[in-house]
Parts: sequence; C-alpha cells; structure tokens
Amino acid sequence: MIKVLTTTACGATGIRFQRVCQCLLNTSVLLLTVTVAVALGCDKKPVVTPKQPPPVVVVAVVQKTVPIIYPFSGTVQAVKYVDVIPRVTGYITERKFVEGSIVEKDQWLYEIDPRPFQAALDVVEADLTRSNAQLTFWTGEVKRYTDLAAQGAGSQQQKEQAVAKEAETNADIQQDKANLETAKLNLEYTRLNAPFRGRIQNTKRNVGQLVDAETTILTSLVQIDPIYVEFKVTRNELFEMQAVTSGELTGKKVDLSNIKFKLLLPNGKEYPLEGTLDYISSEIDPATDTLMVRGIIANPEESAKTETLISGQYVPVEVILGEMPESLLVPKAAVVESQLGEQIYVVNDSKKVEIRDVTVGTLYQEQYVITSGLKLGDMVIVEGTQKVRAGETVDTAGTAPAVQATPAPATPAPATPAPATPATPTPVVPTNPAPTVPAK
Repeated sequence: MIKVLTTTACGATGIRFQRVCQCLLNTSVLLLTVTVAVALGCDKKPVVTPKQPPPVVVVAVVQKTVPIIYPFSGTVQAVKYVDVIPRVTGYITERKFVEGSIVEKDQWLYEIDPRPFQAALDVVEADLTRSNAQLTFWTGEVKRYTDLAAQGAGSQQQKEQAVAKEAETNADIQQDKANLETAKLNLEYTRLNAPFRGRIQNTKRNVGQLVDAETTILTSLVQIDPIYVEFKVTRNELFEMQAVTSGELTGKKVDLSNIKFKLLLPNGKEYPLEGTLDYISSEIDPATDTLMVRGIIANPEESAKTETLISGQYVPVEVILGEMPESLLVPKAAVVESQLGEQIYVVNDSKKVEIRDVTVGTLYQEQYVITSGLKLGDMVIVEGTQKVRAGETVDTAGTAPAVQATPAPATPAPATPAPATPATPTPVVPTNPAPTVPAK
C-alpha cells in the first residue's frame, strides 16, 4: 500500500511539473512573437500627408475717379400746396374732376349755382342804364339853365341845382360800374378753376351741399412736378462741404446751382433723375445745431398714373460735391476690423499672406476707398481671411476676376465710414466661376 501511494504521488508531482513547463514554454513563444512583431514594426516608416495651402479668393486693387458724396436724411415737400376755397356762398351744382387725378392750370373744378349771381348782375346793369339816362337828362338841364342864366331869364339857383344833379348822377354811374364789376366777379367765382397744374385731392363737399365764401375747404391741389427735397446739415458737415465747394480739397470751386444730388427709393434703388440745390438757410437752428438745405428735382408722372416721389416721404439724399481722381478701391469684404484698426490681407507674388494696416475712406458702390496701406495692383483677399495667417502660403486657383469700379459720377453710393465690425466676406462670383472651396 505504501508503494502504491508513493508511486501515485510521484506521478502526480511529475504531471504538475510537466504542466508548469508547458506554461513557461507557451509564454516564451508569445514573448518571442511580440518581440519579432515590434522589431518588424520599428523598421517601417509612417506615411505623412503633406498640408495643402488653404484656398482663398483674391481681387486686384483698382484705381478710379470717385465722386465726393455726403449722405443726408431728406423729406420730400410739395412746391405748392393750396386749399380750394370758394369766394362766394352758394350750393354746389357740379364737380368736374376725378379725385386723385392730374388737373391742368385753369381746369374747371366746381360750379356753384350761378343763377342768384346772374340775377344780381342783371340788377346792377339795370341800375347803370337808369343812371346813364338820368345823366343825359341832367346834362341837358345844366345846358338849358346855363343858357337861360346868360339871357337873364333863369335863376342862378336853378342852374346850380342842375349842375349838382348832374354830378350826383355821374357818381351814381361810377358806383353802378363798380357794382357791375363786383357782380361780374361774383358770377365768375361760381366757377372754380385750378390755379396751377397738379394732383387734385379728394373732395370734401359734394353736389347739392352749401358752401360758405372764404371758409369752406372744397379740396386741395398739390404741385409735385418738380418737387422739393429738404434736409438738415450740421455745422461740422457744413464746414467740410464749404471746404470742398471752395476748391480747398479738389482745386475746383463749385457753385450752389451746380451741386447735384441723388435720391434712394424705399426699395434701395436709386431714383433715375438728379436734382440741384436751390436754397441754403442763412442761419443755424440753435435747438438742433443744423441749418436747412433744399433742392429741387423733377418728378414726372409714370405709366402707372402716379409720381414716384410723394410729399412728406422720407428719402436718403446723396449730395455730390466733387470728385477724387485716382482713388484706390477694394471690395467691402476685403476690409477686416481688428484691435489695431482696419486691416487688409494681401497675397504677394510668392503666394504668401501679408497683413497690411490701411486707412479706409468713403464707401463707393460696395467698394472702400483706401487712402494708405495699398498700391495699385495689390491682390487682396476677399474670401478666406479666417483660414490664413501672416506668412502662410495660400491657394488662389479659384480666384474670381476683379470687380471693377464704375466711372464717376454714375449712380454713386453714399459716403459712409468703415463699419465698426466688418461684414461677413461675400465671395465674388464671376460669370463662369472656377470651382472654389468656400470659406469656413
């Protein structure tokens, strides 16, 4: 029994030793495999993808003549505005116009019942006829008593009475003639005519209603072609405008009658006609520190039977005072506002980015006038400034053609300072654009 147990114990011990050895062998093989794999991996170099230059859109700086424009807020005012009021009292018998239409000068508007005034005229004419007959009688009496007095057959008193009656009758005739003129005028006043060409408003009295002389307003008539535009100018703006018109800045004097202005309509488009200034107030309003300037502009009736400009309407005004020749222009999207001021990203001949500090002038047709920091022909970035840094190489393959400025003075835009915060750059889209990578 002891032998059996000893043999079994030895056999068990051998089995356990064999398992341990097998585990050590397996571990060694695994470590060797890992070591070989790591060694093989260290011999292989990693693949590095080269960085692509960021795509941008650039345009060239252009040079054009730019008009000197001052923007103001104006109000349209009618040249003439009158209320149609009757001069005689009576009942309206006719209305001869269409409300809201254009009426010509001396066009018949209303008729007041003329019959009472015709009757009054007939009475005055009869009085004049009677007075003329009495004058004939007393003129004869004066001659007769004069002859009798000369012969000693008549009294001097009778002669003097005849002369007095003749003079009294002459006075009656003069009064009758004056009454006749008044009666004729009253009869004419029963017919109300337009004092000038203009647009008639709605009627406030209708046929059959009684109107009072010098009191009742029948309607209103407005002359709106041409039409006035009034706006306020501050003292500082006036000083700057005087410097321009005197030739101090441009070297050319400008007369008031030659100063043009343009208007912007509510839809943002420019009014197709130009106006001229015709009046500048001689004193400043102390309450607002401004003075009033007025211009006049044509306002013809259109095919829609209405005028574009309406009295009382608000309109942005652009006063054109002169021109700045050889001005450098860049698109509005090229100007970037930073803590250091206005900057523009320029791509040099080596396709690298340069950041230039610039001085921005007026805005002309969505392009800024640059007074310093750029030169003609510089390529400025208008799309993609957010993706680049100074000294970085960029890709301009998708660049659109440069936007050219329109020669002055066609449709100028108001002179406004550079924005406090730049607008989001807008890509320039050519007629047949090349594929571009949009800015992020």
